[in-house]
Amino acid sequence: MQGDGARGILRIFNMIHGYVYYTLYDRYVAAAMSLVRLLERVAPGSRITRTAISYFADRYHAKAISFENARKLVLLDVPLRVPPDEAGNIIPFDIANKLIFNHREHIALVDCPCRVEKRDRGVPHCEPINTCMFFGPTAVDFVTSHMPRMHPRRIDVKTALEVLDHQHDRGVSFNLWFKDAAGYRGGVLCSCCGCCCAGIEADRIMSGIRGLEERRLVASSGYSPRRDDSACTLCGTCISVCPYGVLKKDRENDGGKVALDSDRCRGCGACEAVCPSGVITMVRDKNRGNVLDIDRLREAYG
Repeated sequence: MQGDGARGILRIFNMIHGYVYYTLYDRYVAAAMSLVRLLERVAPGSRITRTAISYFADRYHAKAISFENARKLVLLDVPLRVPPDEAGNIIPFDIANKLIFNHREHIALVDCPCRVEKRDRGVPHCEPINTCMFFGPTAVDFVTSHMPRMHPRRIDVKTALEVLDHQHDRGVSFNLWFKDAAGYRGGVLCSCCGCCCAGIEADRIMSGIRGLEERRLVASSGYSPRRDDSACTLCGTCISVCPYGVLKKDRENDGGKVALDSDRCRGCGACEAVCPSGVITMVRDKNRGNVLDIDRLREAYG
């Protein structure tokens, strides 16, 4: 896994880091979020807080991808290695942005560390918990052998698609997470909800810290929602599931319509998935970054 990553002492550090990250998955997330919450509470405007959170965000972040591309990623049956320049345009982070896939049906499902962290703190959490997907023979072999606490299990493509379908119907953001300890690449596809996801919580915390307002832990999918306001019933379903909290009823300034904070929207499509009236459509938005388009990447580099 580290073969395409760093060299020398940094590579050794990343291997040790990766071992800790994978074997203590939920505790790693819990410890990181405890630190972020502490810094926000005790010293939200300090340089130490900005430096620590920036260091974390540079090395652990995600790309929101559409439901269709999440399914195509699961179905990918050829090796896919995207050149660094191209990958960097899609994953707009400087450090962890490698797009290397060679899973060929090597998929494992493990417990979501964020939902486990909420459960262990006695905080309401979403079910099911066993929803995070690992890809590739190396990662799958490791987590199924060394992560027993997270109930890892190998699954076939059919089961993986069923999991995605179920989570899509709930209204989640499908996020591909990138980590320095995972060889600077994306290897975990998560079904992220705003109430449980530690990454989305950290993203919200960053937006409220001076000097980090413009930073994003989750990069936009490259899509934006388009809504037929004339057919919207103001049922509020989209507001209740939006992982990023960017939708609200604005009766005073928008004629009773649902208002969208477009600067914070990640284009995840959760609102489209749950809208009972079918009045929301996700459309390509060039101002929202590049799409992780599996079909195009497969055609170009597969």
